[in-house]
Amino acid sequence: MLNSMVRVVASLCLAIISAQTALANPQLASVPGARVNMEMQKPFSMKAKGLDHDHEITVYLPASYDSLEDRSYPVLWVLDAPLMLRNVVGVQDTLVLGNMAPEMIVVGIGSRAEDGLAGVGRRVIDFSPAGPDYYPEGVRREVWEEIVSDFDFPHRGNEFLSFLVDEVRPRLERRYRFSGEHALFGHSAGGMFAAYSLFARPDAFDKYIIGSPYVAGVGGVVFKLEDLYASENDDLDVAIFLGAGSDEASEYFLAASGIVSGTVNFAETLRLRNYPSLELSTEIYSGENHYTVVPRVVSDGIRTLWAEEVEVLGSSWPQAPTE
Repeated sequence: MLNSMVRVVASLCLAIISAQTALANPQLASVPGARVNMEMQKPFSMKAKGLDHDHEITVYLPASYDSLEDRSYPVLWVLDAPLMLRNVVGVQDTLVLGNMAPEMIVVGIGSRAEDGLAGVGRRVIDFSPAGPDYYPEGVRREVWEEIVSDFDFPHRGNEFLSFLVDEVRPRLERRYRFSGEHALFGHSAGGMFAAYSLFARPDAFDKYIIGSPYVAGVGGVVFKLEDLYASENDDLDVAIFLGAGSDEASEYFLAASGIVSGTVNFAETLRLRNYPSLELSTEIYSGENHYTVVPRVVSDGIRTLWAEEVEVLGSSWPQAPTE
């Protein structure tokens, strides 16, 4: 008798939990066999043409990927994978759970795990567009030279961009179900590279999430490239989310790097071009620094750039009855 009652109560609890799950997340609950979280695939290494070091590529597949074999997914490319990938995947998992983001494939690219901090340090080579050096211009350069002297290395931003678009992407397209929509996320030096990519290969990505970008770097090459692009084009058909933390203006080295002012200047420059197809959103987050701002930029960037999809997903939440 007691065992029967226990089984009945357990069944009721399971039914309640299942019903709550379906109400809370119809995006996944409606897919038989869907996982709860994204699934990491085995990382692999590739060497780019024109670069002397390997890169590790890590793919995370959506929770519904194995259950919906006919479905394709947008792709979010994450630079600085050792530093940023787990953060992005965690945010994306949470947003999908709350119907605040569509499912997507996330691809991280960066140094190999076994290379440690030395590998992470090579990011400046990957992210730097061609230029005389890595420093900003004017008084900012003087501060940089006092802090970082003899900072000389090859600038391989163009080769790294070609690696992403012309080597890694085709390889992954043959293996995974890409929808054809591609977004790029970069923070700090990675943000500079993302901004550079926007004008160096304007058709490479449809959307950009750019956090605390060092656009003043390499002598302001991003602004110079943007000016050249504007002189030859009257439209920019992309969606961009820009973000930085207000406290970055108070930290000496980040102030010298022009992080906040560069972000604002970049946003204003793009807005004043009046490109008909450009979708641009900018946020300066009060009380956030160079590190704490990352999850906010990622979360708001995803929700903003996929706002139409988020609106559809949000409509699936239970609604209060109307009179």
